[in-house]
Amino acid sequence: MASALSLAGIAHATVYDLNVDSCSGGCGLSDYGTVTVTGQGTDVLNISIALSPASVFFNQAGNGLDAVGFDLVGNPTVTIGGLPSTFGTNGSQAHGTNHEDGLGDYGYIVSWVGPPTSNSPLTTHDLSFTVTGTSPLTLGSTLSNAQNIFFSVDIANRASADVVNTGVVGATLSAVPEPATWAFMLFGVGAIGASMRASRRSSMALATA
Repeated sequence: MASALSLAGIAHATVYDLNVDSCSGGCGLSDYGTVTVTGQGTDVLNISIALSPASVFFNQAGNGLDAVGFDLVGNPTVTIGGLPSTFGTNGSQAHGTNHEDGLGDYGYIVSWVGPPTSNSPLTTHDLSFTVTGTSPLTLGSTLSNAQNIFFSVDIANRASADVVNTGVVGATLSAVPEPATWAFMLFGVGAIGASMRASRRSSMALATA
């Protein structure tokens, strides 16, 4: 039973919903995708951002745009790696302050450093990167309108062929476990059930012996 429970917790992922619209005038949707984080409590976080629906992209307005902001408990110095060429940081990051209107201040930043929208079409929906420190890492949050916001993401929503709304959206903790977590939970429950059935059969065999 103990081994089944431990298997159920393997590769636990925390999912955050990009559902707080802080665009000036609104970006037009109620949900802009998800942020999935694995490795909390270790010295390496794996962060994956998937924007949706298909009309939503990372805002590519020009070099140096703060594409993603987040906080870490204890404000450790970390290194952000694994970024594609269109995103970047200033290398090893210590906690600083970056203000996002309506969502508060964030200490750690990933920036868009690729070409501006005027030179290339909006194309980027997904971003994955790692955050490495020398001690266990846990995401922090800012409080905005009575909500804990864990990420700020600058987005562009192509509402129509001629209209692109831009601004920042925030991520709150999802109440629904992501599919991999459900799979491990169900596997664990099934293994526990099988173990209980085997134990019951063994007890019945001893009782009739």
